[in-house]
This record gives sequence, C-alpha cells and structure tokens, in this order.
Amino acid sequence: MVLMTKAELKQEPTGKWVVRDSTSGRFLEVRGANSLKSAKLPLKKGLDLTKPIAKQALKGTPSEPRK
Repeated sequence: MVLMTKAELKQEPTGKWVVRDSTSGRFLEVRGANSLKSAKLPLKKGLDLTKPIAKQALKGTPSEPRK
C-alpha cells in the first residue's frame, strides 16, 4: 500500500515553483508550473489533461467552425 501525502509546493523569490522531495528533503523545480496563467486559452469544462487532448477535442460536434 502506497501512502500519498500532500505535496509541499511553494514559489521562490525568483518566481520558480518548487516542490519538496519527501525522500531526500530537497526542493525540486516544477518546470512549466503556472506557465499558462496569462494565456487566454479556452478549455472546455470536463477536459481531462491526463488523457490525449486531440482525441477529446475531436469527440462530439464542434462548437464553432475553424477559420
């Protein structure tokens, strides 16, 4: 049985996001964290980012035609 603990995530003064490695105690950089914060990227509700996005996007009927 694997016990999952809450990750200790924090932002350094440099702006990088880091997470604490529970085995070594060191903080490791989380690359790409918060990188899309300022992007105006419309995402459908219910989109699962752990599954292939293209497959989910093509499922169903398109909401508006592409230009």
